[in-house]
Amino acid sequence: MRTTPLFLYASSIALVAGLATPALAQQADAAAPAPASAEPAADTAAPTDAVQTEEIVVTGLRRSLQSAQNLKRNSDQIVDGIVAEDIGKLPDVTASAALARVTGVQVTRGAGEAAGVQIRGLPDISTTYNGREIFTAENRNVAIQDFPAGIVQALEVYKSGTANLIEGGVGGQVNVRSRRPFDFDGFELSGSLNGVHFEQSQKLSWNGNLLLSNRWDTGIGEIGVLVNAAMTTLDFLDSTREVDRFVTPEPGQTGTPNGLSATRPNGQGIFYGSGHRWRPSVNGTIQWKPAANLEIYVDGLFQGYRAEDRNLWQFSPTGGDNAQYSNVVLRPDGTSVQSMTVTGANAPDGYNAFTKAKTDTYQLAGGFIWSNDSLRVTGDVAYTDSTYSERNANIDYAFTSSPVRNVNFDIGEGPGGGVFEYLNFNPADPANYRLRGLFDRAYEAQGDDVQARLDATYQTGISFIDRVDIGVRYNDRNASRRNGSRYDALSPLNVPFSALPVEIGQYPRGFRFDDYQRQTQFPGATFDSVFANIRDLRAIAQRLPGSQFTNLDDPAFNETETFTANEKAYAGYAQLHYTFEAGVPIDGLIGVRGVRTKTMVNGNSFDIATGAYTPVSQANEYTDWLPNASLRARLTDKLQLRLAYTQTRTRPSFADLNPSTTVGTPPSACTDFGVDDVNCRVTFTSGNPNLRPLQSDNYDVSLEWYFSRSGSLTGSVFRRDVSNFIFRNDTIQEIANAPDIITNQPTNAGSGRIQGAEASFTSFLDIESLPSWARGFGIQANYTYIDAGTELQPDFRDNRPGQQAFPGVSKHAFNLVGMYERPGFSSRLAYNWRSDFVIDYNNFQSDFVSPTKQDAYGTLDFSATVTPVENVTIAFDMLNILGTPVKTYREYNAAGSTYPFQVRYIERVYSLGARFRF
Repeated sequence: MRTTPLFLYASSIALVAGLATPALAQQADAAAPAPASAEPAADTAAPTDAVQTEEIVVTGLRRSLQSAQNLKRNSDQIVDGIVAEDIGKLPDVTASAALARVTGVQVTRGAGEAAGVQIRGLPDISTTYNGREIFTAENRNVAIQDFPAGIVQALEVYKSGTANLIEGGVGGQVNVRSRRPFDFDGFELSGSLNGVHFEQSQKLSWNGNLLLSNRWDTGIGEIGVLVNAAMTTLDFLDSTREVDRFVTPEPGQTGTPNGLSATRPNGQGIFYGSGHRWRPSVNGTIQWKPAANLEIYVDGLFQGYRAEDRNLWQFSPTGGDNAQYSNVVLRPDGTSVQSMTVTGANAPDGYNAFTKAKTDTYQLAGGFIWSNDSLRVTGDVAYTDSTYSERNANIDYAFTSSPVRNVNFDIGEGPGGGVFEYLNFNPADPANYRLRGLFDRAYEAQGDDVQARLDATYQTGISFIDRVDIGVRYNDRNASRRNGSRYDALSPLNVPFSALPVEIGQYPRGFRFDDYQRQTQFPGATFDSVFANIRDLRAIAQRLPGSQFTNLDDPAFNETETFTANEKAYAGYAQLHYTFEAGVPIDGLIGVRGVRTKTMVNGNSFDIATGAYTPVSQANEYTDWLPNASLRARLTDKLQLRLAYTQTRTRPSFADLNPSTTVGTPPSACTDFGVDDVNCRVTFTSGNPNLRPLQSDNYDVSLEWYFSRSGSLTGSVFRRDVSNFIFRNDTIQEIANAPDIITNQPTNAGSGRIQGAEASFTSFLDIESLPSWARGFGIQANYTYIDAGTELQPDFRDNRPGQQAFPGVSKHAFNLVGMYERPGFSSRLAYNWRSDFVIDYNNFQSDFVSPTKQDAYGTLDFSATVTPVENVTIAFDMLNILGTPVKTYREYNAAGSTYPFQVRYIERVYSLGARFRF
């Protein structure tokens, strides 16, 4: 049963009524004129006046950059941001891609968009919408790319915490701010429509948004209403060439020159990731000012995600009992193969994978803002509900024969990487394929919460401590997940592709930027026909004796992969703003936030003795104290120094807290529990309800020089000391006269550090001697250096002890943006680059732990707008102009030798459209 925070609801209602009464009495005769812009509801959960935003602005560039510079200069918190001055126009097509322009933010790219946002090297961030926590289903946060650019007014990146920020992001917080009716003087109608062309998929899609807003003076005060709807669509194709792990040739295989037993990759593969995705979104706000010092508001948001993904994987093995090699060429190291001809290897195989996914997220909120000369009080209550569902169907296939093939594991030119070609064989002919297996999966997740907060800011009038901030917050969060799947290996049925009850077509030809992979066309089932005939496909699987497909319905949910969770958090904070003179003006913040967290997680465990499922529940509770302190010294009128210390933390994911236990099946020879053999170990896989939050101590120093109204040069250094990293780990329990038990579960193990520096420069050519047209040129540049290390999970540390490179973190990253703006015309050329980084660590090479790394990578984007007539603007965007492939590589021996793992080509995207505003 959920406990509703009635005391907060009641307190908010009583406070609004009490504070509004005298103000309404003063305005009984006539409503006072309202300003053109009022404080947004985000202030109820975002910092107060002292927390302002460093804005990277889109249009109206000179005026906006000057305003951004003033905001950064006068703030006392480390916040970066992106603001869309024009409605529906962020500096990039997607919100997540725009964040890549922010100093200290890194993203990954693929599937036609940017994703995987990290702040100063940490992916553990929290997300808020208008200052309120928002999430997708059972997850802790929301994917930023799920926000269509058309509904976003600003993206705010909080790099340092303060006591009045919602806890939850050890790396930082991203707040998505929407527009409100009081942002406008009166009636507002605006929108945009863009056609989008994806070069690899050769598909055309569209994006659009429509905003309607107005405000009225009435007998009960000023009222404003805004509704904004947006839609984004993607039709992408990413093409990947891949080389598998290295192995030693089996005895009896020939072809290695001079009798040398050279290592070779186990095979090569091609992956096509394609899909049609669309994101509908609607947000609305009602604002009411019954008095000059009181605002009451209601916010609503619907955020949707729909996906129809169709992927193809084809793997061409180089091994097998009858594999023979000829025309062997070794790599320069003399110990590994670069290219050869393969005969008699295992037949190529792969899969057609189909995913249908859907997200619906709703948030409804209401609150108030009241103020007088010295006191400001805000209250906000919100309800969020989010569901995610996914259906998967994989048709596994194999070739009917094993053609001879030429393989090259590293072409050594252009982008490098592996290529292969079948000789005297047509891989596009469906007659060369047969059914190998069928996979079926159903996944459902849900999350909801009630969150309420009350905040107050008091201007003391005391010179040393001029402001006091206090507040409380309550959050009641529910999360659940259900998952079920089944698979049958169907090769014994010998079913040809042509006999499947689906429509067989050709996948779109990939590698349009690549002439090295010659064979690029492959057959596959169509998306619609698979889900329309899924029951018939299951019926084929039922022909197999002992089939897992015991019925034709969707797979049943696995009891050990199902959990429900409830989490209650009680938070309170106090924060002081101080100011004094010490030769130069000094000011800053000192505060602390206390959070009490109570969790209850419910799941199921499997009893191996009885074969029955047993419900299991576990509770946990803990308290976090999160201090913050900052100082700003105004060294001169143009130069200022900032110092800050904060402590942040991220709670474990609900999936990691799941107490359910899944028991692996030992080999058939080990069903007798009297067998005592290491090969008969039984694996128990579970979550860990006792996990502690990931925690970080953060230190920041920055220096800012403002040399003109629109010019600044800033630099900062930072350090993050992170503890309680969460890894999955195996522990072995030895049992006499019975199989040993391996328990695999997440644990808090290891610590790490992230330290680095940032620099940013912004300026227009404000040189009086230049002609006016030349003063339209401007530049924005930023650079981030990050040195990050962490201990690996316990079972990897023997092979790689000590601090290792932090996954996902580039040591160097920079943005360089050239701008030009004159009346009626604006353009921008932006280059984003990041150095190589470790993606993950694995033990694919069984004798040592191998890191997978991505090579350095850069993207060049261009945008331009022309306003031929008043209120109508034509916009053109081109993303990923260079079309540079994303390259990854792996180490294949203890000496650190590497081979090219993947070469991935992501979409080049063109957009042409129009915006209007009346």
